[in-house]
Amino acid sequence: MRLSHTLFLQKPEVLEKQQDTIEARLQQALPGTTLTFAGQPEAIPEGLEVDAVIAPTLPWLPDALDRLSRYDWVHFLSAGVEKIWDMPFPKDGLLMTKSSGVHGAPMSEYAIGAMLYFAKHFDRFNAQSREKRWERCWLGELTGRTAMVLGMGHIGTQVARRARAFDMRVIGVQRNPRPHDCADEVIALDSVEDRLPEVDDLIVCLPLTRDTRHRIGEAQFQRLQPGAVLVDISRGGVVDQQALIRALDAGRLRGAAVDVFEQQPLPAQSPLWNRENVLVTPHVSGTSPHYMERALEIFIRNARAMAQGEPPVTPLDPVAGY
Repeated sequence: MRLSHTLFLQKPEVLEKQQDTIEARLQQALPGTTLTFAGQPEAIPEGLEVDAVIAPTLPWLPDALDRLSRYDWVHFLSAGVEKIWDMPFPKDGLLMTKSSGVHGAPMSEYAIGAMLYFAKHFDRFNAQSREKRWERCWLGELTGRTAMVLGMGHIGTQVARRARAFDMRVIGVQRNPRPHDCADEVIALDSVEDRLPEVDDLIVCLPLTRDTRHRIGEAQFQRLQPGAVLVDISRGGVVDQQALIRALDAGRLRGAAVDVFEQQPLPAQSPLWNRENVLVTPHVSGTSPHYMERALEIFIRNARAMAQGEPPVTPLDPVAGY
């Protein structure tokens, strides 16, 4: 596939800041392609024919695609694409790719930071500093702890690599297990329950699909050893929030860092707010000043591969749902 015309969709406020940079990079990497930018469906000429569409999972994406008379490929600027399955646009026969790997660095750093947050009692010292209390305590360390990384895709692999740098023991979890240099072992998803009693830090990186919804719930929290830490950087719905709250209430967890929620924004009445042992962040673990440049590079890698007659490097699997 060679690109003669590419449509780039994005929120207007993002285009205002980044369009010049995006245009320069794409024209440099893919000379000869015409670029059209749109911050709303109405900005797209009716009947426009394009080879590729680059877009986030915008709520108005179906309306934008309806205005096109032809498009062969949609590349999503995110790695998570669960929103698109409910969007009313035809997917059969459509080539779709995603920005797998774009979140690896920031989200793995978040996971390490969250584990350190609880191991070093930063939650306790933050509260004490606001109250001007000088109370010392012995701190934990990550060295020698066992981390289980649920989902050994691009993000999970980066989490495992960084955890190993802290001399942690890493158990990776994958639908189809295969050895990883950055994990001590990799097990199947259906073997997780047997190994949870060994786990000190459970890092959830799974995509949200019909098979993974509430994959971490009451039974899994019961199997975790007391004092374990949960780090949820997956998608809202993979972890059963009500089961998490019960595990926290029962004192089974040392703490939880939660970046994704079943309802976002997190409602003010949620019991997850105002807990000393819960770090609530507003779905920001994947944000980075380098986000757009990395997502564009993934699109460019796909375009170059297909121009040479090779398959796309980050295809979306409709059967798996991600």
